[in-house]
Amino acid sequence: RAPAAMPRGRPPPARRVHGLLALWAALAPAAAGQTAPTVGWGIVGEVPRGDSEEYFSSLRTDYKIRLQPDYVRYTIDLLVDPCRDSVRAGGKGDMCCNGANIAGCQHYSTVAAGPDLQLAYFSNAHVPSCVDTPFENDPNCGTFIEVHRVGDRRVIADVKVDEEVFASGYRTKRVATHNLCVGDHELWWVVRTPSGPYVLKSRRFFVRSPSCAVPDGGVPVPQSGLPEA
Repeated sequence: RAPAAMPRGRPPPARRVHGLLALWAALAPAAAGQTAPTVGWGIVGEVPRGDSEEYFSSLRTDYKIRLQPDYVRYTIDLLVDPCRDSVRAGGKGDMCCNGANIAGCQHYSTVAAGPDLQLAYFSNAHVPSCVDTPFENDPNCGTFIEVHRVGDRRVIADVKVDEEVFASGYRTKRVATHNLCVGDHELWWVVRTPSGPYVLKSRRFFVRSPSCAVPDGGVPVPQSGLPEA
């Protein structure tokens, strides 16, 4: 039986493969010399390190607020310092809330800012994620918990929470709090998309003591206890 004729105008498969290999060989040296590849939505070079002024200045703040009552379409919950009480944690320490339901977790509306703070989160719906996509390292893509001063769109701290798109129970993370000062703050559950960040949940908490230096001309927060001799 005679082999089927090749379509006119197309080279044989072997010739096409050799052509692709030749093209790859020609482009490989140029690709090897690139030190600033394009990442995500037009970021050229390395993505700024998280928890830095450069990183926070790269975040979009044109938020769309989409808060809704729980159990209507989906439910998102945010807890602050969920394993603070070691007795209620039942010997599990900082893992008391990870994978647990609400009965195994705690929440406190007042905290002392330090190096970092443990948070717990829950979502009974799909968590939008950019993992394993060309935008995985783009800071404006994915689902994050952000820390804001009340009424301020600027991000003080954030942590990514989209590693598991269908998590069971609560999950815990730590977020940097060394930039927080005394006052009211909020946690925002934010989905960062090409059309901007969407706020789907918020939770307020109070920082009772600052971990940042008093600015020039500022008045230090009174400290409790007797002064040292």
